[in-house]
Amino acid sequence: MRNTLLVVLLLASLAAHLAAQDTVFIYTPDAPQADSVDTGGIPADLVQDMLERFNDSSTTRLWGDVDLTPGARLAGTVGVFRGSVAVSGTIDGDLLVINGSVTVRAGGRVSGDVMVVGGRLTVQPGAVVMGTPKVFWEAAPVVRAPDGTLVLRSRRSLPDLSGATATFRTGSVRTTLVIGTDRTYNRVEGLPIVFGPTFELLAAPATTLRFDLRGILRTAYDEAGLRDDFGWRGRLEFRQGDSRPVGIGLRGYSQVVPIQEHPLALSENGWSAFLLQRDYRDWYQAQGVGANVYGYPSPALRVEARVRYDRETSVRANDPWSLFRNTDRWRTNPLIDDGHYLTATVGAELDTRNSTDLPTAGWWLRADFERSWSDDVAPVTLPPEVRDGLPTGGNYVFNVATIDLRRYNRLSTTTRVNARLFARGHAGGDPLPVQRRVGLGGPDPMPGFRFRSTTCAPSRGNDPAFSALCDRVMVAQVEVRRRLSLDLGYHYHDSEWRSLDRFIGIDEADLVFFADAGKAWLSGDGPGRVPDNRVPNFDEWDADVGVGIDAGGIGAYLAKALTGDEPVRIILRLQRRF
Repeated sequence: MRNTLLVVLLLASLAAHLAAQDTVFIYTPDAPQADSVDTGGIPADLVQDMLERFNDSSTTRLWGDVDLTPGARLAGTVGVFRGSVAVSGTIDGDLLVINGSVTVRAGGRVSGDVMVVGGRLTVQPGAVVMGTPKVFWEAAPVVRAPDGTLVLRSRRSLPDLSGATATFRTGSVRTTLVIGTDRTYNRVEGLPIVFGPTFELLAAPATTLRFDLRGILRTAYDEAGLRDDFGWRGRLEFRQGDSRPVGIGLRGYSQVVPIQEHPLALSENGWSAFLLQRDYRDWYQAQGVGANVYGYPSPALRVEARVRYDRETSVRANDPWSLFRNTDRWRTNPLIDDGHYLTATVGAELDTRNSTDLPTAGWWLRADFERSWSDDVAPVTLPPEVRDGLPTGGNYVFNVATIDLRRYNRLSTTTRVNARLFARGHAGGDPLPVQRRVGLGGPDPMPGFRFRSTTCAPSRGNDPAFSALCDRVMVAQVEVRRRLSLDLGYHYHDSEWRSLDRFIGIDEADLVFFADAGKAWLSGDGPGRVPDNRVPNFDEWDADVGVGIDAGGIGAYLAKALTGDEPVRIILRLQRRF
């Protein structure tokens, strides 16, 4: 063992000695050396600085592959966009390469700094880089404009096309007027038109007072009169601090809210309802007041305590118009346990992602615990297999816990591996009301299964609403993304600017392989239930696998369930899976 250790140390010393004499230095995301490679995303201030340097009139701007032959010399800053750069001559200045790679060959010399964004840097033996080399993992989100400069790629997602804002400032008060669709379209409200002002007062440096007021006009006619045609919400918030702010807020509201946070995000569910008459969420009306206090122990960690008192009531599905399948009947909206509820919540959110929109590295964690009381609940009658009658006379108390953990990893310039664990459900106290219960199925988070494939309703039941009646749900998701170059964005050809495909604006996409496993169940003692201190055995979980293409948040997937008798399903998504 001692001899083996000596041999290893001798070889390591020899390799280090040889490397100091004659080494090919490769600065690449696949093999980072010390601090030469930035493994996170591109900071916004660096993107702005990069654009200013490239677009500066003194910069020599080049496009495509560049080969600086021996004896050739360029002076000043040299900027290259979308090309491989080989330097055998001399650059008396800085070299900036955007969405390309650089090789400095033997005899090549760069007297300034070398920055490579979206590629790698190789310095061969006999080459000289006098400045600081810097390599960034992420491709820069920029395109070439007709005048030869670079601009940020402008690509609006579908949900962003439905709103408009106008902002103006008077002294220290900034006013923003908003009109939009509240990110959704659903079978209860139709298209909710949201409008109103936001006032922000900069009382002192890093101290802000903000007031939001929104009116909500519901366009679907409600024949039953179970909800108001006009809703509203208002919020007053005081915030102090910069990197670690603290704040306190008050709010009031009368709005229609979803029962559970999956399947699909609000905006994507809205487009599904508007286009295909498929509303995958359930809804109830909440009217009340609330308060919250929050703080940031660190820039990445937010902790918060909230309390609210509201009246929660059932609403019915109406008959709003949809673009396709307009002759179909909308799915029934389930009844809830009406009543006044006092709810206290504590929560935390940790966010170390390098980007909130398109993360490729970091953690995101949200954890909440809520406790609710009601003294006038009017319960819905549910099958005894689901729950017994609810306590009355002011003794109804229940707890709900939620955890959403996500991890984003970049393995190379083109490969990512992402994972998620989501769990929500009953955490003690009396049985849950309908509006806190959960279910599981497609199209999200398990697209290989039909909608609400697991509802915990008795098999003999016939519920046209497909009500989610489970106490708890847990889902694990993993995906591998491989970046593909499609080059369907802007083009430059034969000295003529061509933008016929500007509308598409897709120059890259992800090939996605994914797998999901999950289970929803009733907790407690009795037949068909899982004890409160356990989760179901993994051989009882449902699972699926799939493959698809995600092009700028618009994706098409094939998914197949590994358990049960489910056909192969085709899923269209208007945003990333998670």
